[in-house]
Parts: sequence; structure tokens; C-alpha cells
Amino acid sequence: MLHISIDSQNFERGMAQLLHNVENRRPITASLATELLSMTEDNFASESWGGQAWKQSQRAQREQGKTLQKSGQLAASLSTQYTNDFARIGTNKPYSAIHHIGGQAGRNHKVSIPARPYLPINSSGNLQSGGEKRLLDIIKQSLARGI
Repeated sequence: MLHISIDSQNFERGMAQLLHNVENRRPITASLATELLSMTEDNFASESWGGQAWKQSQRAQREQGKTLQKSGQLAASLSTQYTNDFARIGTNKPYSAIHHIGGQAGRNHKVSIPARPYLPINSSGNLQSGGEKRLLDIIKQSLARGI
């Protein structure tokens, strides 16, 4: 007679760890917030959004500087937040939105500012190219931690 026995102890331990990781998501959302910040810093460094180059500003052309980085305050103002339920990135600079989504600015709204999305999500709610894979990789690794 053939007897097969299966020790499910390792399986049960792994499933318990997976359940713990799912219920205690704060380490996952902290990692996601860090990755969102990293993507944003990459965008400032490359002057693009997921590889799509920004229109160079007139100031940057004149001064041979970098677009959206006259003083560096916008990039330096980035902050992240996270809880068990969300990861967030943003800035408190009042001019940040006009640079990210574009639009009319100045007195009587005579100046047209092109959109130069620097955050990983644009005004249409789309994640920049490559962003989904980066975030999903973090989630997968975080969920599997300790299994």
C-alpha cells in the first residue's frame, strides 16, 4: 500500500505571513510613497514625464538652465504621506498645479503655460510609462516578504 503524507506546516506559516502582510499594509504603502517620490525626482532630473520630454521653458533656453527648476523650490517642496490605506505625493507650492497640468496664468490670464507633468500621475489620472510595473513590483515583493 502506498502512503503519501503532506506536511502543511510550511504552507500554513506562509499563508499566515501573507495574511499579516495584507492586513498590515503600512510597510507596503511606505515603499509605494518612496517609489512615487523616486519617479518624481527622475522626472525632474530628465525634464520629462515617463520619458516624454517637457517643452523647455523660455527661461531655461535663455539661461541654459533646467525647466521647472529656477530656484529648486518646487522639487524641494515634494512630500509623501502614507497610512495603512494610501500612499500620496504632493507639494504645497501654490504654483505647482499650473506647471503640472498647464493652463492660463498671469494678469488677465494672458500667459499660456504648457503642461509639464512632474508627478507620476498626470491630470487625466494616467500613471506614467513604466510606473505601473515599478509599483506592482513593490507590492509583490512586499506581500511575499517573510514567506
